[in-house]
Amino acid sequence: MFDPRGALRLILTTAESNRKIGRLAGCSPSTVARYRRIAGEHSLTSQRLEAITDSELYAIIHPGGGKESDFVQPDWPQVMLKVKEGYHCKELQQEYEAEFAGEKTMSYRTFLRAYASQVASSHPIMRQRHRPGEAMMVDFAGYRPVGRSSFGEAPVTFELFVAVLPASDYTFACVTRSQRTADWIEANELALRFFGGAPLTIVSDNLKAAVLSHVHGKPPVLNPTFQAFCDHHGAVARPARPRKPKHKAKVEIGVKLVQRLLRLALRDRPLASLEEINHFLLGLVERLNNRPLRRAPGETRKTLFEALDRPALRPLASERFTAYEVRRQLLVGPDYHVMHDHRRYSVHHSLIGRKVDFRIGAAALEIWCDNRIVAVHPILDIAGEASTDPGHMPSNHLARRAIDEEDLLLWSRLFGPAVQEVARAETERGLSGAARSGVFRSFSKLARRVGSERLEAACSRAIRTGDPRLHRVRNVLDRGLEFSDPAALMPPNTIALTNENVRGPDYFAGE
Repeated sequence: MFDPRGALRLILTTAESNRKIGRLAGCSPSTVARYRRIAGEHSLTSQRLEAITDSELYAIIHPGGGKESDFVQPDWPQVMLKVKEGYHCKELQQEYEAEFAGEKTMSYRTFLRAYASQVASSHPIMRQRHRPGEAMMVDFAGYRPVGRSSFGEAPVTFELFVAVLPASDYTFACVTRSQRTADWIEANELALRFFGGAPLTIVSDNLKAAVLSHVHGKPPVLNPTFQAFCDHHGAVARPARPRKPKHKAKVEIGVKLVQRLLRLALRDRPLASLEEINHFLLGLVERLNNRPLRRAPGETRKTLFEALDRPALRPLASERFTAYEVRRQLLVGPDYHVMHDHRRYSVHHSLIGRKVDFRIGAAALEIWCDNRIVAVHPILDIAGEASTDPGHMPSNHLARRAIDEEDLLLWSRLFGPAVQEVARAETERGLSGAARSGVFRSFSKLARRVGSERLEAACSRAIRTGDPRLHRVRNVLDRGLEFSDPAALMPPNTIALTNENVRGPDYFAGE
């Protein structure tokens, strides 16, 4: 690259020809001749050459070069304000030319270049100092990975959560079902357990799971559950200002890196469940944390974490924080199910018409009535699904469902514990297809023939004999032994009698 100052230095300090200086400086002899003439016109010396700035040297070499500073300047703050209001730069440049008619004004291209320079200089970015162990920055990603439901193969959209310790850039990521309060708390809890300590502050976005309201000039109103979580771990919640992602720039970069890795990794893979994606994501995060850093040669995020953040983090609370989202006074419908988030969950059919409360966790929900738990269900992934506990169904509903699905275990719930034990032993044989259907039909036919009382007694006798199988139950019923005791039919133990003709152990001992 040609250096004008170097060419002038050779002209002023040597007696070489224009051609040789041009070869040394990388320019043509005519350029060297022009620079020699300019040096004579301005009486340049080597001492003055070293004292002047680059801008002054440029003005000497290129007089009237057309730099932005040579033109009359508009009111740039007013111009930037009008651009925000929706004015076009071409319209503003024409107003500028009309206002300074007769003076040296900028063309549209120069006006745009000067405007971009003014915008950049009016919004300087301050490099933040991140003290070790001071903050944990957290955020949900814009990329939402797609997996499959735990109850089937239907596609489900999940949420990607990322947490970063800014001093070392040590990163954690996990996938949650949603951005609800329970999932948000669970993700933060997993992040703290991953880092092995608690920071002084948690810097988050303004999602409703963390902040209820955040008006400019007023302190944010935190979600009570998130506030309780921070108090549990001795941290202070410090949400970023609305629409100010630079306040948590480190996690924004972490989100970009993690979602790029996860998107590429899941692109050609079949749909996976939430647990499978989290297990796979853990390996991606480990690779990211062990990747060498360009800004710190010889270091990785993990080595910086061990040296900086880990010693500064405070110990975690011994017990994990468990949070619930509470919904109150939900009516139980005539189908003994309660609606929540477009999903239905069952309670016992005796509670039809009653009102119940929900306590929704990250993976399961509890249904309370009269200050006691009446049902616990895993949270469904797909809207419109229903979770029905067979224990909540009336006997006629349970029988109809068992017959429709030919489910032996469901059918056995209509009888006593002995029948259920025999049914469980039959299902553990691993039969399928026609063989499984045959066992179900045989069992149900036998129950219709002998009645529930005899069937329960026969199954109980089969269990006592150590062979809880259907063929043993049928054999007991055919012989009419269901109400007898198996021990009564066993031969009594014969006790050896001693007399003078029996030699006994003493004889063989040699006495």
